[in-house]
Formats: sequence, C-alpha cells, structure tokens
Amino acid sequence: MTTKKSQWQRIVLLAAGISTSMVSTAWGQNLYQTHSDGSIWEYTGKPCSGGSCPGWIELDNNPKMNMIAAGGGTLFEMHTDGSIWWYIGPPCNGGSCPGWAEIDNNPNASAIGVGGQAILYELHTDLSLWQFNGLLCSGSYCPGWTELSGAQTGQDPYGFFFGANASMLIMENAEPEYLYRFGGAYNSWGQIDSGVKYVAVGATTLYDWLWSGEIRQYNASPTKPGWVTIDDNPTTNRIVAGGGLYQQRRDSSTNPQTFSLWQYTGTPCNGSVCPGWVKIDNHPTSAVPVAGSNTVYQMRTPSPGQVSIMQYTGTPCLGTVCPGWIELDDNPNTTSIVAGPMTFQLGFIF
Repeated sequence: MTTKKSQWQRIVLLAAGISTSMVSTAWGQNLYQTHSDGSIWEYTGKPCSGGSCPGWIELDNNPKMNMIAAGGGTLFEMHTDGSIWWYIGPPCNGGSCPGWAEIDNNPNASAIGVGGQAILYELHTDLSLWQFNGLLCSGSYCPGWTELSGAQTGQDPYGFFFGANASMLIMENAEPEYLYRFGGAYNSWGQIDSGVKYVAVGATTLYDWLWSGEIRQYNASPTKPGWVTIDDNPTTNRIVAGGGLYQQRRDSSTNPQTFSLWQYTGTPCNGSVCPGWVKIDNHPTSAVPVAGSNTVYQMRTPSPGQVSIMQYTGTPCLGTVCPGWIELDDNPNTTSIVAGPMTFQLGFIF
C-alpha cells in the first residue's frame, strides 16, 4: 500500500526528481500495466516464453488506484479519493509496497497526465489545470502545485482534452472544436487549429485528426507555423503518438470493431496521394494502441477472459500476415497499459 515519506526521504526524492527530469529521451521510458485489484506492474524486459511471462515486477497493490501516468522515467498514481502519489521505489516486497510519496490530496482531482521531461499535470473537476512543481505533501499540506489555467464555467466537462511533450502543452476544446497551445502564463492559450476531432502529442511534435478526415502534423516553427497533411483516410478510428505516429483504422464495413494498425513513415501527402503509411497489424481483437518511445504496444483479447499485452518488433505486415509482435504478458486481470505521456481528459486517460 502507498505510504507517506519522512522529511529525509523527501530530500532524497527531490534529488532523484531532478535527475529524472534530465533524461534525454523523455517519452515512455517504461511500460506499466494496471490490474483489476488495483495493483501496478512494471515491465522488466523479458517477454513471454511458452506459458510463462516473468517480465513484470509489482510496484503497488492499492485498491484505491484510479489511474496512472508515466513519462521521463517517472510514474504517478491517482487514487479514487483524489490523492496523487509519486513512485520513487523500491518495488513491492510481499504485501508491502513502500515506494510511494504523496504529492497531493485534493478531492477535486479528476485526471493526471505527464508531459516531456517528467512534468506532471493535474486536471480538477472544474476543468482548471495545475502543474506539479516538485514539493511533496507535509502531513495534509500539499503546496507542490501551480495553477496554469482557471476553471471553465458553463463548459461541457468532457469536452476538454490535454496533452504535453517537452516543448508544448496543448488543450482541445471539443465545442467549438478548437486546438490551443499554452503560452507560458496563467490562462494564456493561443489557438493553433480548428475543426479538430482528436489530438496526439508525440515526443517532439503534435498531430491532429480533423472532422474532415485529414491527419495533420504541426510545424511549430515560430517563423513558419502551420500544418502538413499526412493522411486523409475515411476509415481512421484513432491516432496515438510517442516516438512515432500510429493510426488505427476500421478494417471492415460489416464489422466496425475490426481494426488494423498503421505506422507513419514520414512521407506527407502529395495532393490526394498519401503514401507515408505501412501496415503493421490486423489482429481482430486489438484495442486502442499505446505508443512508447520507440515502439507501440497493444492489449488483445484473443479469447473470452484472456488479455494479452503485445509489443511491436518492427516487422510490418506482408499481405495478411503480420509477424512483428511478441507477447509480454497474458494476465486476465490486466485493465490498462501505459507507456509514456498520453492525452488526458476529465476522469480519463487515453
């Protein structure tokens, strides 16, 4: 279970926090999974072999676990009571999981997300957005938060999406479908696009998917800002980004829950021709993919009651055969996987 830390441990933690924020590749340093009992597990690098999947260590076993967020080599956990915890180790030892320090205890907390360089953001139920500044709780006092954006009164509480990397923090307002970039000061948001259906924040860039069907990449240059179209496929179902960009497509008009997965190779559209995509999976039970620093992961349900975690190895599909996947776990209790910063919304992380 999570426990509060002493003053000495907090000093050690702050020193460790400085080092983790300096990690050069801040996107998805690790892969984590959550279980239905509230436990959290970290992948150690050993894939399944036969029926054995030994590559996981337990980090927590708290039934109050609500969601986790990771990035830059750091991991955070939000409980159902709104408290937020920072993992500093060690992992669990038997039933004891002492490796967590409390950084907030606000019942208004609704979601957490991590940007590049391990920056943690917290969304409140009033849609205000807060950034963690590194100070841990001292008893019930939790001073480690700076408000970036105020309450959004009269707005659809599920209409705002946030995402971040090392160079930008973005907000999407689903009504009226605008996309904004944070300008660095309180309530400072500049509009950078409109007609946006969904966004995906990559390690170094930003992508959006328009209601018109286009997928576009953001050019953040201050002297030449703008968007480049990289696909315009009517079967697009979702985009996710990390070290690369991935697109999930609906594979069948007769079964809308059958999907294929495609990786962007870097070639933008030329007129109506968009050649920059390669197919990497077509498994009929794959869920929404999760992008890491240099690969992509999926959860599959190959049979009732079974959940597999799969990692892409880099070999694309050849026709209908897609051999580029290895199994990392096959635990039926798996409820989610997190591999790095992700878009987050009131009550949810995507």
